Amino acid sequence: MARLPRNAGEPPGRAFGALAHRDFRLYWIGNIISNVGGWMQNVAQAWLLYQLTDSVFLVGLNGLFHSIPFIITCLYAGTVVDRVDRKRLLFIVEALSTVLVLVMGTLVITGHVQVWHIYGSSVIYSMLGAFESPTRQALIPHLVPRRDLMTAVSLNSIVRKGAQIIGPALGGIFVAAFDVGGAYFIHGGARFVLLGCLLAMRATNPVDERTHPNAIRAIAEGFRYVRSEPLLLALLLMETCMSVFGSYQSMMVVFARDVFQAGPQGLGVLQSAAGAGSLIGSFALASVGDVKYKGRLLIASGVTLGLALISFAYSPWFLLAMVFLGIAGGSDVIFGATRTTIIQMRTRQDMLGRVMSLSGISMRGFGNFGNFQTGTMASFIGVQGAIAVGAILCIAFTVGAGIKVPLVRRFTETGHEPEPISPPRDGALAAEPTPAS
Repeated sequence: MARLPRNAGEPPGRAFGALAHRDFRLYWIGNIISNVGGWMQNVAQAWLLYQLTDSVFLVGLNGLFHSIPFIITCLYAGTVVDRVDRKRLLFIVEALSTVLVLVMGTLVITGHVQVWHIYGSSVIYSMLGAFESPTRQALIPHLVPRRDLMTAVSLNSIVRKGAQIIGPALGGIFVAAFDVGGAYFIHGGARFVLLGCLLAMRATNPVDERTHPNAIRAIAEGFRYVRSEPLLLALLLMETCMSVFGSYQSMMVVFARDVFQAGPQGLGVLQSAAGAGSLIGSFALASVGDVKYKGRLLIASGVTLGLALISFAYSPWFLLAMVFLGIAGGSDVIFGATRTTIIQMRTRQDMLGRVMSLSGISMRGFGNFGNFQTGTMASFIGVQGAIAVGAILCIAFTVGAGIKVPLVRRFTETGHEPEPISPPRDGALAAEPTPAS
């Protein structure tokens, strides 16, 4: 299909421009409340699982029940996202997740919860998440016009990173003051707010009425499409490399205890430093509005992330390490938001769900493997060497991708236009076709 140039009279993106659109505001507010509640439950569930098992290994095993079903289900989920009403699908997935949360909360407060209940709920929740992740990403271009897409992605990063800082703190306080079961019901209540916001939204994607191939053929088509688009393939491989070799969060406990002798308080401070940097980076990107030279920003942020991690690994002072972690967190979120924006701009509309499912695998699916890789390497060359070697590989791959695939470094707002779809107005999709996804 033809790709249309951006409308000549279309104004540039504004600072926090995505918030000017009613449907995106509803989407964003619902996500904030739901994500905070979700992190509160995560803290409560980890505490509960440790109480039930008294085993660090069995607590960590829950991570596999989250990651493996997600990877297995995500490819098929992308084919579904490409042929249905995305807002309706997201509502169904969120409603099922809400039911799961309330069932688990009931088991906890009645004293009937067992370890296998937690593991089973993790499997179901991760399978629902495999549908949720690409649906959310593929829906965004229908909630804001193209010029505000980058601020929309940046504001979504603010939700994730902000909730990751606030939610666990609130969860810990709540569990200490009340009980574990209540956190599940708080999360359930937060999810009802999200469901209400989704119901109030009016814009969504036009449903493709064409005959679709079976799931296996649709997945194969998705892979062929990505292989035929060097830019998309390079971006997905860049994110996979960052997930596998740039994972450092699981090693913070080692730095806090063994490198800086800062104890558990130091661990919290280090994690907060990275989170604060992520928030600052998200706000900075959203406040700029649109960025024309997205390819250059992508490479610059990827290189900055690698350099910051190397500097953190060999920092001689705790306070200096906090600064480098803040830079790493900020550059990481800018890299991720820029990469996601380019993918959504470049991807053909009928392939967006499948491509975003591959993006979800490259981030969430390989993220846990990255922590395993870093820990394994640290057992041989030390934690500082493991972080540094991984960061060097990330820098090399980022620069190499920019050299090998010139489209990566040359991508601009108007340089490579995506499949046109109708941009949204407040309340409905506009009739005039312009590029948006």
